Amino acid sequence: PDYRALTPSMRATFNRVIAQDLTPQLERIQAPTLLIWGRDDTETPLWMGQSMQRLIPDAGLVVWDGCGHFAYLDRYADFLRVAKTFLT
Repeated sequence: PDYRALTPSMRATFNRVIAQDLTPQLERIQAPTLLIWGRDDTETPLWMGQSMQRLIPDAGLVVWDGCGHFAYLDRYADFLRVAKTFLT
């Protein structure tokens, strides 16, 4: 529904953004990285998060069962707790 609501020019931009493969850049990330993923995410499936965790040198992956693409909203209180722990 988000895509259908876009103007034609924004659709073109959206298509270019999602088609861009940034995988070669992941190993260059130097900051500790926290990845939050929903096991039931169909837009960016779990294998993508697992791949990012392997390729980013100092990455951790938190996976929540029963959550989709917006896992941080599905489990907002848990997200706040994990993010606070990570950032402090």
